[in-house]
Amino acid sequence: MAEKRISRKELVKEPDEFISSTGRVISYIREHPNHATAALAVVLTVAIAISGYIWVQNRQSIRSHKVFEQAVQAYETTVQSGEMPSAEKLDQLFSAFDEIATDYPSSPAGEEALLYTGHVLYWKKDYQGALDRYNRMQSSNLVKKGLGPMVLYHIANTRLAMKDYDQAVVLFYELTKDTNSPYKREAYASVARIYELMNKNKEALQAFRQYLKLFPEAPDAPYVRARIAELSAQG
Repeated sequence: MAEKRISRKELVKEPDEFISSTGRVISYIREHPNHATAALAVVLTVAIAISGYIWVQNRQSIRSHKVFEQAVQAYETTVQSGEMPSAEKLDQLFSAFDEIATDYPSSPAGEEALLYTGHVLYWKKDYQGALDRYNRMQSSNLVKKGLGPMVLYHIANTRLAMKDYDQAVVLFYELTKDTNSPYKREAYASVARIYELMNKNKEALQAFRQYLKLFPEAPDAPYVRARIAELSAQG
């Protein structure tokens, strides 16, 4: 049986759903003007609140980025000077970064500032304080976005500075497993050095050989070969 075709005239007679819905809304507004006014006020209030929130967030983001850049510039100038900064200068740097981290904790600038407070505390040889800051970075958005290896590297180095060799070697081993980590080569070298500090010459020798196998053209390859020869001679 052939399908019945609908004529253009019949189509025109069919009610338009959009027009019908609009008509019902207009009718409701006419019949309940107070309700309509109240609803409109709520919608406008919410829209204004959202716009205000976005504006404030943007302003804070711009402000936090600006003060963070100023603090980083001061930090880089201090680092590049080649001299050990005074305790007063380190306190100033720490205060600048700590204020940003406190005022803008969830912003990228605030999270990066928290990382820099760890760097400054490390310079001050407050290793426990630096470790606390680096550990706080573990739950940051920066780590979730791929900066986990960098934070782990700083934690491992801090453990090493604290002479917590057992924990440090575990952390550096973890870094060696990340094939894409820019800290892989240094992590292997650190494992070997830590074993030497622990007087575990057999493990150190094995670590140095592994390092040389993976990085035969490394800048410190001659030193590594010398250490392998010395440790091998020791038996």
